[in-house]
Amino acid sequence: MAWTEDEDKAIKPLGEGQAQVDQMDEPGQSQLNHDKKVEGRENTSPSNEGGNKNTDKLWQLLEGTLKENLVEKRRARRWNIFFRSLTFSVIIAVFVVAMSETDISELDVQTNYVAVIPMEGQIGAGQPVDANVVLPLIDDAYAKPGIKALVLKMNSPGGSPVHSGIIYDAIQLKRKQYPNVPTYVVVEDLAASGGYYIASAVDHIYADKASLVGSIGVISAGFEATELLKKIGVERRVFTAGENKAFLDPFLPMAQSSIDKWQAVLDETHGQFIDAVKEGRGDRLKESSDLFTGAVFTGAQAVDLGLIDGLASFYQLLNSEYKGLEVLYFTEDKEPWEDVIKSFGVSVTNTFLESMRLQ
Repeated sequence: MAWTEDEDKAIKPLGEGQAQVDQMDEPGQSQLNHDKKVEGRENTSPSNEGGNKNTDKLWQLLEGTLKENLVEKRRARRWNIFFRSLTFSVIIAVFVVAMSETDISELDVQTNYVAVIPMEGQIGAGQPVDANVVLPLIDDAYAKPGIKALVLKMNSPGGSPVHSGIIYDAIQLKRKQYPNVPTYVVVEDLAASGGYYIASAVDHIYADKASLVGSIGVISAGFEATELLKKIGVERRVFTAGENKAFLDPFLPMAQSSIDKWQAVLDETHGQFIDAVKEGRGDRLKESSDLFTGAVFTGAQAVDLGLIDGLASFYQLLNSEYKGLEVLYFTEDKEPWEDVIKSFGVSVTNTFLESMRLQ
């Protein structure tokens, strides 16, 4: 069948329009598709609820992971503190050992030196000033031929008359063995009672004008509580073998015979103290009615009474009499690891306290 070009052009627009009509829905089809879409959205709402639950579980898992990560970081921080403290303690130990070896080498090389022994605190067994510790220190101080003087830095309220007497005798012996080595005591705050007992053994005693010196006496303190037991209705029962065994019991009345016997012991000890002071100080002591009554004097008063030789500090003595000489301190020979362990214990304690605070 034949047609002209003009007829062909006229037919093409009609065909395109027909195609468009074919692609369009039928009149009721549009509403049907709309209903299906709405129904589809309604059917998907339960699955959305399931998705929300999954999201909550995901957040919970993420939160737990973050918490565990935080705990791990805190734990790592505590261990870092622990190992840093341990490292620091080891460094301190090495330093102490090195310094100790340096002091020994200096002692071997040094020709002339002044030996210094600190005496600070209570006197007695297990106390800061213990005769069992001090006597070996005195021997060590005199062990080298270069010793030019022995200085005791004194700051003691006293204590055991036994340990005071032992140290006194040791110093007196060294003075006889080494007559060319002068001995000194330099008082800081206190040289009272047993402290002055020891001090009186040396050649020269110096103190500050406000230092407290003396207390040449003996004391035995206690209390009696027999009336207290009567008031509360309690009876004390003590069994002894020996009538004077419990004479210092504060809950039992003290017989006069026991009082006299105990006073005799104190008087004897006091007499030993007085004799030691007189022997050590000699003619330098001045007559005074309260010199041996247990009274305490200032440094300025002690000079007038002859209890000390002058007013000077430790450094004034060294600069005036022994300037330029090496000063070597002799103290209790403790193992460096003792201080390290002590500091290590403090570090560990601080570490655990830190961990408790972190938690």
